[in-house]
Amino acid sequence: MTKDYAKRKRTRNKTNTRTPTKTASKKPMSPIVVFISGILITLFAVFLWAIVKKPDVLKELVSDDKQPVAQTDQSAVATDKEETTDETEDKGTEFTYHEALTNKKVNVDITKPKTTDSNKTYIMQCGAFKQLADAERMKAELAFIGFQATVLSKGEWHRVRLGPYNSKRTAESDRHKLQNNNYQTCQIW
Repeated sequence: MTKDYAKRKRTRNKTNTRTPTKTASKKPMSPIVVFISGILITLFAVFLWAIVKKPDVLKELVSDDKQPVAQTDQSAVATDKEETTDETEDKGTEFTYHEALTNKKVNVDITKPKTTDSNKTYIMQCGAFKQLADAERMKAELAFIGFQATVLSKGEWHRVRLGPYNSKRTAESDRHKLQNNNYQTCQIW
């Protein structure tokens, strides 16, 4: 009996080693199925909205299917001819965008822009040095970029300048080119 008791005790203490039975798990729906079903629901909703807003549309769709193929009634042929003549007359008076553009004339008053003082000139100064050699070096660096600089010496200061410019716009344009080449200290006077 002790053997049976020990065997039963061992089986009670063992953990369950069997694999659990598989339960039916739901797979998530495919995104394509969700997308297509969304489109179908939207189309159905638009169809219902159209029926509520304009019930005549549904009547026209149903009545077109039930009409006989051949009509031999002369009155129907006469009304069709009248409708076509009315349509051609309406087309002649119909406004088209292309005709409006080709036939349209627009009068524009041209005003001359205000001119500033044309005698005014602008100078751009990029550096001031106590050593002439430093000023000449900067002048050479500017020449490599494509600018023709001059060195103006007054007293012990040597100034590196560009210009004269007839408009501030051209001076600003050159200043932006210099800023793109890491010359941030240039000032327009």
